[in-house]
Amino acid sequence: MQLPVATMTRQQLYDEIWQISAAGVAKKYGISYPLLLRQIKDAHIPIPPSGYWTKLSFGKPVEKIPLNEPFDKIIELFAELTVSKNNVAMKTEAASNNAVSADTTVEKGKEVRKAKEPDIIKKMKNPAADKPEKISDIAKETPETITQWGKTINIYDRETLYNEVWEYPVTEVAKKYKVSDVSIHKVCKSLDIPTPDRGYWAKKKAGKSVIKAPLPKSDKPNKKQGAQTKTGANLELSNKLPFGDAEEQKLIFAVASQILIPDEDEKMHPTVIAYRKKVNEWIKQQNDAKSTMYVNRRNRPEAPALSQRISESSIPRACRIIDALIKAMEPLGVELTENLGFKIGCDVVGVSFSETQDQIRHVLTKAENLQMLKYEEEKKKWSWASKPKIPTYDYVYNGRLSISINNSKAFRDCKSYVLEDKLGDIMLEIYLAADVIKQQRLEKEEAERQRREAAKRAAEERELYNAEVERTNALVNEAEDYDIACKIRAYIASVENGPQAEEKTDWIKWAKKKADWLDPTIKAEDSYFGVRRHRADRESKKLSKRYY
Repeated sequence: MQLPVATMTRQQLYDEIWQISAAGVAKKYGISYPLLLRQIKDAHIPIPPSGYWTKLSFGKPVEKIPLNEPFDKIIELFAELTVSKNNVAMKTEAASNNAVSADTTVEKGKEVRKAKEPDIIKKMKNPAADKPEKISDIAKETPETITQWGKTINIYDRETLYNEVWEYPVTEVAKKYKVSDVSIHKVCKSLDIPTPDRGYWAKKKAGKSVIKAPLPKSDKPNKKQGAQTKTGANLELSNKLPFGDAEEQKLIFAVASQILIPDEDEKMHPTVIAYRKKVNEWIKQQNDAKSTMYVNRRNRPEAPALSQRISESSIPRACRIIDALIKAMEPLGVELTENLGFKIGCDVVGVSFSETQDQIRHVLTKAENLQMLKYEEEKKKWSWASKPKIPTYDYVYNGRLSISINNSKAFRDCKSYVLEDKLGDIMLEIYLAADVIKQQRLEKEEAERQRREAAKRAAEERELYNAEVERTNALVNEAEDYDIACKIRAYIASVENGPQAEEKTDWIKWAKKKADWLDPTIKAEDSYFGVRRHRADRESKKLSKRYY
């Protein structure tokens, strides 16, 4: 017989959940978090909503959901839950209580966790391991719909949808209703429909025994309406990415189609945690600065991008969206920068959040009322009384976020969907933006390469031209020296043939030596002037006297 790990009243369990969280209770009694949630739900005990602990940590007011009677009913918590129905046993065990799995290695006597590889990646590496039969039959069926305000509205029947999600994968059921798989999960949650756990389809394909969770009784309606968010054309994503081979595109689309927001208590990505810490420190510094009279603007740190255009209460939600995206994309080789940019290859895609504001009429504060009363009194006495500047409207953040991919493509909360429903599309747009940035970078690199080559060719041509100029000038200078030497020799010949030749014998010898010194074909060395630089220009070769 299975023994409970803890026995207590509903009130005691309720108090523990609201004091240390459901995750803390699971850790305290050694129960897996999903299994504890199931037992809490069966006991009809409310748990803190999303954002409760974040608001509490920031000192913001929070609302505690009261516990309904009976308060003293005994609750037994089990680490392993066995439910019998029609002689079928359903057993759920915590993944954290398993032995060291394939995702765990042992190094020097210590257990070291490796980065988990998402199930979808494993499925792409081994497609046959997680491929149920009749996978595309459900997508061909037509759901029950109505038309309102020009939109197609799905009618979800609780029992029908329950049978569909246990007969086909949620991604295929989503194609039938032309919505995202996230929307199907939300509809199932709102109708109290259990969905298969991870590995269900792999076990079924391998022929292993699988257990179908029974449809529990519920006080909620049996039908639900929801707008279609995709058309048939939008479901075909194979032509959306203009890069990569077919296998790479198939892998990206598979991951994008099954991306989900992690659980509230799941640990975030280390980079997201570090960024949130930086944002919290900046907010604390801002609050400290407001509480003091002196503000040093020069040394004030720059505001993190995430805290500039959204409210403080929306920051955790934005971080969870980034966390979901990077956890899905990191196994594909994507990195997250310290400023929450997605680095794909050599290129970084920036994402930014903004939050819309509602315009509400300004309500006068006590101080403003006093200012207005003072103004009315002064107005009666003096015509130049100055009316205080009080705004007519206030602008308040309303929680509706939008995300911009590389300051171009944007997604925003609307009536049909919220950002969490569009995580797959956001992921694909990040890849598209990365490809655009890559093409722009390659174009710039090519333009720079061509510029450098043109500059190199111009430099080479300039060097050749200048060398030719120098060579030609040298030729002209040598010719001038040769011409002078020839003129001197002709003059010497005339002297030799003259009547006073015998008297000028020494001069003739000296003149012939100077002619040889000037002649570039002989290049004779002079005892005073050395070897003449025949290639130099005339001005630099000009002889001049020496002075003190």
